[in-house]
Amino acid sequence: MKEYDKMTVKELVEELTSLGVSFNKKALKAELLELLLAETAGKSEPAAEASSAAETAPAAESPAEKKQSGKKAATRMVSADSGYAIIRTGGKQYQVSTGTLIRVEKIAGNVGDTVELKDVLAVSDGSTLNIGKPAVAGAVVAARIVEQGKAKKVLVFKKKRRKGYRVKRGHRQMYTALEISGISV
Repeated sequence: MKEYDKMTVKELVEELTSLGVSFNKKALKAELLELLLAETAGKSEPAAEASSAAETAPAAESPAEKKQSGKKAATRMVSADSGYAIIRTGGKQYQVSTGTLIRVEKIAGNVGDTVELKDVLAVSDGSTLNIGKPAVAGAVVAARIVEQGKAKKVLVFKKKRRKGYRVKRGHRQMYTALEISGISV
């Protein structure tokens, strides 16, 4: 038996693919190690089965049945490797997926705080695209504030010829850098 703890992420990925195990290519080393140990011990993939069951359960029920049952729909996470969402914040739209880093207009909060962006215009899990009218009901994009700062200076120069009128101003726009941690529907 190999010493899996001392293997690099690349070696773990190669080992899992040689065993024919399906997994998230952006998974952390601990998750890959857990899958590999479970596979070599003769167990099935507990994490993969749980995630596939969570993804298929809400899709089995039609929207009309959801309204009739009156129960709150279970939230499901969109996979990091193929899923994405289109969000609107600060008057602009951004296409994001789990792990991406974006700069948006200033959002109140400190570095390290978590922010929930609820103005989600569309969500795709790789196979289906859910477009909202105007927003997808119940969809939330969770993000962590990485940085609060100012952009580079933009110079604004105004002049009227032959009048002696010249004004030079500078402007630095405030921004918030966000790291997308999850997309749920």
